[in-house]
Amino acid sequence: MSTTETVSPRGRRLAVVTAITGTVFIAAGAFWLSFTALADLARRSGIDAGQAWAWPLIVDGIIVVATVAVVALASQSRPTWYPWTLLAAGAVVSVTANAIHAIIAADTDVPSLLAASVAAIPPLVLLSITHLTVILTRTTSDEGVIEAATDEAIAPSQTVTG
Repeated sequence: MSTTETVSPRGRRLAVVTAITGTVFIAAGAFWLSFTALADLARRSGIDAGQAWAWPLIVDGIIVVATVAVVALASQSRPTWYPWTLLAAGAVVSVTANAIHAIIAADTDVPSLLAASVAAIPPLVLLSITHLTVILTRTTSDEGVIEAATDEAIAPSQTVTG
């Protein structure tokens, strides 16, 4: 399909729903992998085992909250630089902490660089698909606004005087 061909509204909605569904499942997997690694890292760093669960919630929680803010603001004409900055900063902390955990917890027969790379993939993929989903939803939202404006221009609403 060339870029000049139009996609049906149904096809675009299917793509958006698929992207959002994929984002939710990948986010759940990335959060779970990261949560277990970060909780273990917190325990190894001296945080009491009964409290270690809170550290991954804080680190990965900022990613979740910022992601929701980016998606919510994507359909509005409001700046999104701040939630994107929080999302990126949270991802950097998560990637770094996951990589550190992988290096200290990996088997001795696994090279440190390989362990760190494997651990870094889930938060990086989460960041990438979040951006892709926002792009898809923004395009759909913008087209909906254009369609509504076009419909209004073609058939202006009539006022009833009484």
